[in-house]
Amino acid sequence: MKKMIIALLVVCVLAGGIIGFLTYRNEKPGEIEAEEPAASAEAAPEEAYTLRVPDYAAMYATHAPDEIVATVDGRDVTWGEYFYLFFSQAKQIENYFASMASYYGAAPDWDAQADENGDVSFADIPAQGVESTLRQIFSIEGLAAKGEVELTDEQLAAIRAQEEEDILGAVGEGATAEDFNAYIETIFLPRTLYDRMNRVNYLYRQGFVQAYGENGELVEDGTALQYLTDNEYMAATHILFSNTDPATFEALDEQAAAEKLAKAEELAAELQAIEDDAERLKRFAELKAEYCEDTGKVAYPDGYVFLPGRMVAAFEETVLSLEDYQVSDPVMSDYGWHVIMRLPLDPDGVIEYSNDGTALTARSKAANEAYGEELQNYFDSLSVDYAEGFTAPKIMDYLG
Repeated sequence: MKKMIIALLVVCVLAGGIIGFLTYRNEKPGEIEAEEPAASAEAAPEEAYTLRVPDYAAMYATHAPDEIVATVDGRDVTWGEYFYLFFSQAKQIENYFASMASYYGAAPDWDAQADENGDVSFADIPAQGVESTLRQIFSIEGLAAKGEVELTDEQLAAIRAQEEEDILGAVGEGATAEDFNAYIETIFLPRTLYDRMNRVNYLYRQGFVQAYGENGELVEDGTALQYLTDNEYMAATHILFSNTDPATFEALDEQAAAEKLAKAEELAAELQAIEDDAERLKRFAELKAEYCEDTGKVAYPDGYVFLPGRMVAAFEETVLSLEDYQVSDPVMSDYGWHVIMRLPLDPDGVIEYSNDGTALTARSKAANEAYGEELQNYFDSLSVDYAEGFTAPKIMDYLG
């Protein structure tokens, strides 16, 4: 379990500098807010645990806020910018410590190992995370500059709205920008970095839109189809005759099952007798609307686009045995009897839905993959070059 938790922690810490980076908490520096565990986690008995909190103020005072401590992609990084990224990642580790102590009875500390090999301690993670975060920020900005990405008026308005929301959430009703600036100073956040991060969030999105369209619609057919082929996607539609009673979810009796199978055989024979592909597809859709008992037909009315291993074996094996537009005999699976038609791959066929309900197609999936590769290549080309004599803060030196 430790391996999984550590991996998740590192991912969260390193990802903190990109989308969703700016989340404000009302605690003062040094206070702990434990995150809620997963619903399935069982709370361990409470044990006395004191977290050693670094003296962040003393750490911050070691350099002037505007001192240049590093360069990335030919641009300067000030101590104020560096330290906030360091501080925010250290606070995430504190929250992790508190959660482990509260819910699992563990007593982690900064000098404990954070990887399987014992090469990295928790005290090492913030400095490593800063490097990754800086490279992520500069990758988005650098790629946006290369593509001459310009934010829209709507996005600029959204940034202003986000600022108003942050002011309200951080310092309350009637607060001014000056009040907000005073507040973010208490968490070591330079106003310039706050503005920059808000802009980076939108540059990330707008860079994608300008290159590939809102949902990948600028991706060419050949590129989208190649994505499907390279990843071994298949496409098929089916008419399912369920082998269970929809009211009781119990298996059908022998007579009802025989009647369903007979109807499946009747429909398969009718469809197989149609010689024209377009006519057969049209008739299949009509029969599917009337007889199909697959609840997925609402979300996927045109059928499924799927990867190997995603469907039950009988369904996938049958699809692989068919030519485009060919219809199978009834095929039995745990769900019932399927009459299946294999479909040609379609760049606009719905593969899945995102968390916000957006339909993802081969175009959008190919676009996301290409954009991710662009960002990754830019990221890999960057390094954090530190000013002569500068070393990252050592948390162990600032523990009370």
